[in-house]
Amino acid sequence: MSWLAAPTSAHAAIADQLTIYTEHDPPYVSVDEQGKIGGLTQPRLARFLQAIQFPAQQIKIQPWVRAYKEAMSQPNVLIYPIAKTPEREAKLTFLYRLYDTNVNFYRLNERNDIQVNNLYAAKRYRVCAVRGDYRAEFLQQNGFPAIDLAPDSSTNLKKFIAGRCDLAILSEVGIKAKLTQLNEKPTRVRIAYPLPELDSNLYIAINSSTKPDILRQLKKIATSIQ
Repeated sequence: MSWLAAPTSAHAAIADQLTIYTEHDPPYVSVDEQGKIGGLTQPRLARFLQAIQFPAQQIKIQPWVRAYKEAMSQPNVLIYPIAKTPEREAKLTFLYRLYDTNVNFYRLNERNDIQVNNLYAAKRYRVCAVRGDYRAEFLQQNGFPAIDLAPDSSTNLKKFIAGRCDLAILSEVGIKAKLTQLNEKPTRVRIAYPLPELDSNLYIAINSSTKPDILRQLKKIATSIQ
């Protein structure tokens, strides 16, 4: 009998101890005026929430930096959607994959002067990224000297379109959605260099200092619904 098909009171007892954070970040997570959560991660998230008996309306919508700080420092705190990095895996247990995507360096279409044929060449340019995001961490870990950090993904793309930086490090689906949101044509940008080496799949993760029995049960639930 699967955990999803037959949730128990034990699952509900675990759920009562958990806090889940996310942010409004279309297309991955969207929050309407009534507080209903949707977006690309929603189908698999709903499956996970049903399995652990956690009400979707209890998810806390917060700016990414605050949500990330809570998840990295407090037991029983989950966060999504989040990508894996070595720094994060040191403090978070990645439970369940919510969405698969890929990441590229982008340039404005008219910036033919920008030529990137490897990661080292990209370091010559100023790069737009989101503070606390795994892509910003990737840039920092790889020694990029000029990173222009924004508080959220919409501000980040606005700065990029305005020419505040030469490159932006973004997912393919994310930049398409943000361009639509800003009433910009997809032809405004083009891929400068792909980053297949960067694991950009998105997960729901929990602070690893959570009690071992809770972690064990959540892992078992997540495995049962893959």
